[in-house]
Amino acid sequence: MAIDHQAIVERFADAVSRLDFAAIAAAFTEDCVTEYPQSGELIRGQDNYRAILENYPAPLHPEAIDRSSLRVAATDQRWVVTPMFTVMKVEGSGTVGTATFRTRYPDGSTWWVVTMYELRGERIARTTTFFAPLFDAPEWRAPYVERIPTADAR
Repeated sequence: MAIDHQAIVERFADAVSRLDFAAIAAAFTEDCVTEYPQSGELIRGQDNYRAILENYPAPLHPEAIDRSSLRVAATDQRWVVTPMFTVMKVEGSGTVGTATFRTRYPDGSTWWVVTMYELRGERIARTTTFFAPLFDAPEWRAPYVERIPTADAR
């Protein structure tokens, strides 16, 4: 049976958006490894990953998120839209995949998140994640590029 990468990533994104720490932890194997190359961090184990989310210094509790605009919009690309975390694209084959998200930090800034992952069964065993803020395109490139929507939530 083929692995449904889209469903696995959407379950994880939904758990993050609902701040369901138990469901987030359950998405990972107990011995998972999460790497953040930009900050030089390696997180070993489901408990440490969960602790990082639970101890995030900005308010992440459910009351801090305006849920009045929560909605799900589905197309043939199956995007899931939430106030905090948006699955933009999932590609996977076998036990490896890549997921691209858009997220809104508690300060209101919008960031892109790209995660390369490995699965064990239907749980995430290893990830390498990159974070990138939105930025304005420089004017000097304007003659050479075509402008596309940035999914900006500013």
